[in-house]
Amino acid sequence: METNTGNHPLRLLKSASPNGDVSDAELLESVRAGNAKSAAAFHDRILPVLTRTVGRLLGHRDPDYDDVTQQALIELVLTVDRFLGQCPLDAWTSIVTARVVYRHLRRRKIERRLFVLQGLESVENTARSSSNHAALRITIRSIEAHLAAIDPKKAWTFVLHDVHGYSLAEIAQITGGSLAAVQSRLVRARKELHNRIDETNDLGPLLQEMAASEGAL
Repeated sequence: METNTGNHPLRLLKSASPNGDVSDAELLESVRAGNAKSAAAFHDRILPVLTRTVGRLLGHRDPDYDDVTQQALIELVLTVDRFLGQCPLDAWTSIVTARVVYRHLRRRKIERRLFVLQGLESVENTARSSSNHAALRITIRSIEAHLAAIDPKKAWTFVLHDVHGYSLAEIAQITGGSLAAVQSRLVRARKELHNRIDETNDLGPLLQEMAASEGAL
């Protein structure tokens, strides 16, 4: 999700209106003007990105999933007037939604439960043997444990950037930190994670087992 924060052409939205295609910019202008049909179209336009972002960062099975999804939708509606088109609508939706999830987890005081790895479900599903699948799951859980021992802000930065692909500028918007602070947290999080993995040496045998299993197929 590395995105340039410069001006981007907004994508066209297929509309059921007789006017044909409506750009995101036109849709947003109509929403701000209070058009009810456009508000419904805006909801349908952003919902897939919203739910995907909440699912990746919080987990689809989390008991607060529906509430957080609703909170993010409300936040998007309330802040639509402040969106100036400086990035694609999908990117803005993802950033605002991630910020809502981040605030929710801070309020819930379980910042360390952030590496839900929903985005890696597809990776797990590609395992071509039961032993490889089990090794991958153990590896993921081991990384979870290492991240849980790292300062939450640094761990959040690592997960948002290296797992979910947010840019440093986007993470600064999500977490409310400066760009310099976010970059520093990412560097330190990577170093701490690598040091912990080297010290415990718990991933080496697992990765070797996975590689051997793949090579035998």
